[in-house]
Amino acid sequence: MKRLAAATLLLAAALLPLQCGYRLSGRGRNLPPGAAAIAIPAFTNQTLRPQAGQFVTFAVRDEFVRRSRLRLVAAQGDADLLLEGTITSFTVTPISYSDQGAANQYQVRLTLNVRLVEIQSGALVFQGSGLSFRETYETDNADFFSQETGSLAKIAEKFASSIVSTILENF
Repeated sequence: MKRLAAATLLLAAALLPLQCGYRLSGRGRNLPPGAAAIAIPAFTNQTLRPQAGQFVTFAVRDEFVRRSRLRLVAAQGDADLLLEGTITSFTVTPISYSDQGAANQYQVRLTLNVRLVEIQSGALVFQGSGLSFRETYETDNADFFSQETGSLAKIAEKFASSIVSTILENF
């Protein structure tokens, strides 16, 4: 009798995780089921910061490869999905000043439009207009722009993580 109760309890414990409804996030369950490859051409950059397009495009590509089941391809003809992006704004605003009057804290804001299209059908899988990401950076230099490359790389990575999560989970 004890063996039967123990076996029943063990079986119930083994089946419990299958019924709880939890699953891993960020695995691209909202992508079209047959999609295996994605093309991400260089994002269009409408800002005065020429490096913004490069940093954001590379960060989004890296994040998609890392977080999804999709293979990154260079040619749109080899892809099932196409992710296009336009950087519409990149601003750096001083928000705090030292005792000497030099800016020591900056807010960096990046705004983009992105769309993910299924190439074969032309169906729009995801569209985000005016997606904005802000980050605050402190510096001990009065010249933020001498550190702009490092700051741009950091904000691009954070933005890429955010946008890829949004697309994969379709929030």
